Amino acid sequence: MKIVVLECKGTHQSPGFAHGQLARAAVQVDALRVGGRSQPSLMVASYLSQTRITSYVLDPPGDEELWSGADDELDELLGAAPGDQNWRPQPAPPDEARTWEVPADADLPAEATDVSPAEDLPPGRPDVFDIPAERRGWFTQILTRAAAATALLFAGDNGTARAYATPRQRDEQPDLGQQALFEIDLPWASSTARTLRLPSGLRAEGTRYRAPLPDGEILEVFRGVESSLYRQLADGQLGAYFRAAPQTFRQWARTPLNGGVLSVGRDGTVLAVRRAERH
Repeated sequence: MKIVVLECKGTHQSPGFAHGQLARAAVQVDALRVGGRSQPSLMVASYLSQTRITSYVLDPPGDEELWSGADDELDELLGAAPGDQNWRPQPAPPDEARTWEVPADADLPAEATDVSPAEDLPPGRPDVFDIPAERRGWFTQILTRAAAATALLFAGDNGTARAYATPRQRDEQPDLGQQALFEIDLPWASSTARTLRLPSGLRAEGTRYRAPLPDGEILEVFRGVESSLYRQLADGQLGAYFRAAPQTFRQWARTPLNGGVLSVGRDGTVLAVRRAERH
Protein backbone atom coordinates (compact mmCIF):
# COMPACT_ATOMS: atom_id res chain seq x y z
CA MET A 1 0.00 0.00 0.00
CA LYS A 2 1.42 3.36 -1.08
CA ILE A 3 0.29 6.94 -0.75
CA VAL A 4 1.36 9.91 -2.86
CA VAL A 5 0.76 13.47 -1.64
CA LEU A 6 -0.48 15.54 -4.60
CA GLU A 7 -0.49 19.33 -4.77
CA CYS A 8 -1.90 21.02 -7.91
CA LYS A 9 -1.89 24.73 -8.70
CA GLY A 10 -2.67 26.92 -11.70
CA THR A 11 -2.25 30.49 -12.86
CA HIS A 12 -2.98 32.92 -15.70
CA GLN A 13 -0.02 35.05 -14.68
CA SER A 14 3.54 34.78 -15.98
CA PRO A 15 5.33 31.43 -16.16
CA GLY A 16 7.63 32.67 -13.41
CA PHE A 17 4.64 32.79 -11.07
CA ALA A 18 4.10 29.05 -11.66
CA HIS A 19 7.67 28.42 -10.49
CA GLY A 20 6.83 30.21 -7.26
CA GLN A 21 3.74 28.03 -6.93
CA LEU A 22 5.92 24.94 -7.17
CA ALA A 23 8.07 26.32 -4.39
CA ARG A 24 5.02 26.72 -2.17
CA ALA A 25 3.81 23.26 -3.12
CA ALA A 26 7.14 21.77 -2.06
CA VAL A 27 6.50 23.14 1.41
CA GLN A 28 2.86 22.05 1.56
CA VAL A 29 3.36 18.41 0.54
CA ASP A 30 5.78 18.01 3.45
CA ALA A 31 2.99 18.73 5.94
CA LEU A 32 2.22 14.98 6.14
CA ARG A 33 4.84 12.61 7.44
CA VAL A 34 4.83 9.01 8.60
CA GLY A 35 7.37 8.02 11.19
CA GLY A 36 9.06 11.39 10.82
CA ARG A 37 9.65 10.89 7.08
CA SER A 38 8.18 12.85 4.19
CA GLN A 39 5.96 10.83 1.89
CA PRO A 40 6.24 10.34 -1.90
CA SER A 41 4.76 13.40 -3.57
CA LEU A 42 3.93 15.01 -6.89
CA MET A 43 3.62 18.74 -7.48
CA VAL A 44 2.03 20.31 -10.57
CA ALA A 45 1.70 23.99 -11.53
CA SER A 46 -0.17 24.80 -14.74
CA TYR A 47 0.24 28.04 -16.65
CA LEU A 48 -2.79 28.90 -18.82
CA SER A 49 -2.22 31.31 -21.70
CA GLN A 50 -4.46 32.26 -24.63
CA THR A 51 -2.77 29.73 -26.91
CA ARG A 52 -1.77 26.80 -24.73
CA ILE A 53 -1.54 25.21 -21.31
CA THR A 54 1.90 24.45 -19.92
CA SER A 55 2.30 22.22 -16.86
CA TYR A 56 5.43 22.20 -14.73
CA VAL A 57 5.88 19.05 -12.66
CA LEU A 58 8.11 18.22 -9.70
CA ASP A 59 8.41 14.49 -9.07
CA PRO A 60 11.01 14.08 -6.30
CA PRO A 61 12.56 10.69 -5.54
CA GLY A 62 10.53 8.55 -3.17
CA ASP A 63 8.73 5.25 -3.44
CA GLU A 64 8.32 4.27 0.19
CA GLU A 65 5.47 1.92 1.05
CA LEU A 66 2.99 2.90 3.72
CA TRP A 67 2.39 -0.75 4.61
CA SER A 68 3.55 -4.07 3.15
CA GLY A 69 2.76 -7.71 3.84
CA ALA A 70 1.15 -10.86 2.47
CA ASP A 71 -2.41 -10.83 1.10
CA ASP A 72 -3.84 -12.64 4.13
CA GLU A 73 -2.14 -10.13 6.45
CA LEU A 74 -3.65 -7.27 4.49
CA ASP A 75 -7.09 -8.90 4.61
CA GLU A 76 -6.80 -9.26 8.39
CA LEU A 77 -5.68 -5.65 8.78
CA LEU A 78 -8.46 -4.22 6.62
CA GLY A 79 -11.07 -6.49 8.19
CA ALA A 80 -10.64 -4.71 11.52
CA ALA A 81 -12.35 -1.38 12.14
CA PRO A 82 -9.92 1.42 13.06
CA GLY A 83 -10.51 3.46 16.16
CA ASP A 84 -10.48 7.24 16.29
CA GLN A 85 -7.16 8.94 16.86
CA ASN A 86 -6.98 12.60 17.81
CA TRP A 87 -3.91 13.63 15.84
CA ARG A 88 -2.92 17.26 15.97
CA PRO A 89 -0.35 19.02 13.80
CA GLN A 90 2.98 19.71 15.44
CA PRO A 91 5.26 22.67 14.75
CA ALA A 92 8.34 21.71 12.77
CA PRO A 93 11.59 21.54 14.78
CA PRO A 94 13.35 24.92 14.97
CA ASP A 95 16.39 23.55 13.14
CA GLU A 96 14.26 23.00 10.02
CA ALA A 97 14.30 26.64 8.90
CA ARG A 98 13.20 26.93 5.31
CA THR A 99 15.78 28.08 2.81
CA TRP A 100 15.49 28.48 -0.94
CA GLU A 101 18.87 27.88 -2.48
CA VAL A 102 18.96 27.14 -6.21
CA PRO A 103 21.98 25.06 -7.26
CA ALA A 104 24.35 26.92 -9.55
CA ASP A 105 24.02 24.24 -12.23
CA ALA A 106 20.21 24.06 -12.07
CA ASP A 107 18.58 24.04 -15.52
CA LEU A 108 15.80 26.59 -14.99
CA PRO A 109 13.88 28.58 -17.61
CA ALA A 110 14.85 32.22 -17.93
CA GLU A 111 11.49 33.32 -16.53
CA ALA A 112 12.35 31.70 -13.18
CA THR A 113 15.17 34.13 -12.44
CA ASP A 114 12.84 37.00 -11.61
CA VAL A 115 10.70 35.23 -9.05
CA SER A 116 11.05 34.99 -5.28
CA PRO A 117 9.31 31.74 -4.31
CA ALA A 118 9.13 32.44 -0.58
CA GLU A 119 8.04 36.07 -0.73
CA ASP A 120 4.42 35.34 0.25
CA LEU A 121 5.11 32.44 2.63
CA PRO A 122 5.13 32.86 6.41
CA PRO A 123 8.50 32.35 8.08
CA GLY A 124 9.46 28.83 9.05
CA ARG A 125 7.89 25.56 7.99
CA PRO A 126 4.16 24.76 8.29
CA ASP A 127 2.77 22.58 11.05
CA VAL A 128 3.23 18.90 10.29
CA PHE A 129 0.92 15.93 10.79
CA ASP A 130 3.33 13.15 11.74
CA ILE A 131 1.79 9.68 12.00
CA PRO A 132 3.95 7.52 14.33
CA ALA A 133 5.68 4.66 12.58
CA GLU A 134 3.90 2.11 14.77
CA ARG A 135 0.54 3.44 13.52
CA ARG A 136 1.19 2.74 9.84
CA GLY A 137 -1.39 -0.03 9.92
CA TRP A 138 -4.02 2.26 11.41
CA PHE A 139 -3.31 4.93 8.77
CA THR A 140 -3.62 2.26 6.06
CA GLN A 141 -7.02 1.28 7.44
CA ILE A 142 -8.22 4.89 7.42
CA LEU A 143 -7.12 5.58 3.84
CA THR A 144 -8.40 2.33 2.34
CA ARG A 145 -11.77 2.66 4.05
CA ALA A 146 -12.04 6.24 2.76
CA ALA A 147 -11.36 4.97 -0.78
CA ALA A 148 -14.01 2.26 -0.37
CA ALA A 149 -16.54 4.78 0.92
CA THR A 150 -15.82 7.06 -2.05
CA ALA A 151 -16.60 4.29 -4.55
CA LEU A 152 -19.83 3.40 -2.73
CA LEU A 153 -20.91 7.04 -2.54
CA PHE A 154 -20.34 7.32 -6.27
CA ALA A 155 -22.72 4.37 -6.73
CA GLY A 156 -25.33 6.03 -4.51
CA ASP A 157 -25.00 3.55 -1.63
CA ASN A 158 -24.70 6.06 1.18
CA GLY A 159 -25.69 3.57 3.88
CA THR A 160 -22.86 1.12 3.19
CA ALA A 161 -20.43 4.01 2.74
CA ARG A 162 -21.24 5.25 6.25
CA ALA A 163 -20.27 1.85 7.62
CA TYR A 164 -16.69 2.51 6.50
CA ALA A 165 -16.50 5.75 8.50
CA THR A 166 -15.00 5.92 11.97
CA PRO A 167 -17.40 6.49 14.91
CA ARG A 168 -16.37 10.13 15.13
CA GLN A 169 -17.02 10.66 11.42
CA ARG A 170 -20.49 9.13 11.74
CA ASP A 171 -21.61 10.77 14.98
CA GLU A 172 -20.35 14.32 14.66
CA GLN A 173 -22.91 16.97 13.89
CA PRO A 174 -22.27 17.33 10.15
CA ASP A 175 -21.20 20.61 8.70
CA LEU A 176 -21.68 21.27 4.99
CA GLY A 177 -18.52 19.40 4.01
CA GLN A 178 -19.34 16.32 6.08
CA GLN A 179 -22.93 16.27 4.90
CA ALA A 180 -21.74 16.22 1.31
CA LEU A 181 -19.52 13.26 2.19
CA PHE A 182 -22.45 10.95 2.89
CA GLU A 183 -25.30 12.56 0.99
CA ILE A 184 -24.86 12.82 -2.76
CA ASP A 185 -27.92 13.75 -4.74
CA LEU A 186 -28.82 15.74 -7.81
CA PRO A 187 -31.91 17.89 -7.13
CA TRP A 188 -32.80 18.20 -10.80
CA ALA A 189 -32.95 14.46 -11.48
CA SER A 190 -35.15 11.53 -10.54
CA SER A 191 -33.08 8.47 -9.68
CA THR A 192 -33.59 4.74 -9.36
CA ALA A 193 -31.31 1.98 -8.11
CA ARG A 194 -30.54 -0.42 -10.91
CA THR A 195 -28.07 -2.71 -12.61
CA LEU A 196 -26.35 -1.58 -15.79
CA ARG A 197 -25.86 -4.40 -18.30
CA LEU A 198 -23.96 -3.89 -21.54
CA PRO A 199 -23.67 -6.31 -24.49
CA SER A 200 -19.94 -6.56 -23.79
CA GLY A 201 -20.67 -8.36 -20.53
CA LEU A 202 -19.99 -5.46 -18.20
CA ARG A 203 -22.39 -5.29 -15.26
CA ALA A 204 -22.42 -2.55 -12.65
CA GLU A 205 -24.55 -1.78 -9.60
CA GLY A 206 -25.48 1.80 -8.98
CA THR A 207 -27.95 4.60 -9.58
CA ARG A 208 -29.53 5.93 -12.75
CA TYR A 209 -30.53 9.57 -13.05
CA ARG A 210 -32.93 10.85 -15.70
CA ALA A 211 -33.44 14.52 -16.54
CA PRO A 212 -35.53 16.10 -19.33
CA LEU A 213 -33.87 17.85 -22.26
CA PRO A 214 -35.44 20.74 -24.22
CA ASP A 215 -35.83 18.70 -27.41
CA GLY A 216 -38.16 16.13 -25.85
CA GLU A 217 -35.42 13.62 -25.12
CA ILE A 218 -33.96 12.76 -21.74
CA LEU A 219 -30.45 12.63 -20.38
CA GLU A 220 -29.60 9.38 -18.62
CA VAL A 221 -26.66 9.29 -16.23
CA PHE A 222 -25.62 6.06 -14.55
CA ARG A 223 -22.96 5.94 -11.89
CA GLY A 224 -21.99 2.78 -10.10
CA VAL A 225 -19.39 0.11 -9.38
CA GLU A 226 -18.66 -3.06 -11.35
CA SER A 227 -20.90 -5.79 -9.90
CA SER A 228 -18.30 -8.17 -8.47
CA LEU A 229 -16.36 -5.28 -6.92
CA TYR A 230 -19.56 -3.86 -5.49
CA ARG A 231 -20.30 -7.15 -3.76
CA GLN A 232 -16.81 -7.19 -2.27
CA LEU A 233 -17.29 -3.68 -0.91
CA ALA A 234 -20.73 -4.52 0.46
CA ASP A 235 -19.30 -7.62 2.19
CA GLY A 236 -16.34 -5.77 3.68
CA GLN A 237 -13.75 -7.61 1.56
CA LEU A 238 -11.47 -4.62 1.11
CA GLY A 239 -8.29 -6.55 0.39
CA ALA A 240 -9.98 -8.52 -2.39
CA TYR A 241 -11.50 -5.31 -3.78
CA PHE A 242 -8.17 -3.47 -4.02
CA ARG A 243 -6.49 -6.47 -5.68
CA ALA A 244 -9.28 -6.93 -8.24
CA ALA A 245 -10.03 -3.31 -9.15
CA PRO A 246 -6.98 -2.80 -11.44
CA GLN A 247 -7.85 -5.94 -13.40
CA THR A 248 -11.43 -4.73 -13.83
CA PHE A 249 -10.15 -1.44 -15.19
CA ARG A 250 -7.89 -3.18 -17.70
CA GLN A 251 -10.72 -5.42 -18.86
CA TRP A 252 -13.43 -2.79 -19.35
CA ALA A 253 -11.62 0.54 -19.80
CA ARG A 254 -12.22 0.66 -23.57
CA THR A 255 -15.79 -0.66 -23.59
CA PRO A 256 -17.91 1.37 -26.05
CA LEU A 257 -21.41 2.63 -25.33
CA ASN A 258 -23.70 3.06 -28.32
CA GLY A 259 -25.12 6.54 -28.41
CA GLY A 260 -23.25 7.70 -25.33
CA VAL A 261 -20.07 7.89 -23.31
CA LEU A 262 -18.79 5.22 -20.93
CA SER A 263 -15.93 5.66 -18.47
CA VAL A 264 -14.51 2.96 -16.19
CA GLY A 265 -12.24 4.14 -13.37
CA ARG A 266 -9.21 2.42 -11.91
CA ASP A 267 -11.21 1.86 -8.74
CA GLY A 268 -13.91 -0.05 -10.65
CA THR A 269 -16.38 2.82 -10.80
CA VAL A 270 -18.53 3.09 -13.92
CA LEU A 271 -20.04 6.26 -15.41
CA ALA A 272 -22.39 6.08 -18.40
CA VAL A 273 -23.99 9.14 -20.03
CA ARG A 274 -26.38 9.01 -23.00
CA ARG A 275 -29.43 10.61 -24.56
CA ALA A 276 -32.64 8.62 -24.87
CA GLU A 277 -36.20 9.10 -26.05
CA ARG A 278 -38.73 10.15 -23.45
CA HIS A 279 -41.36 7.45 -22.83
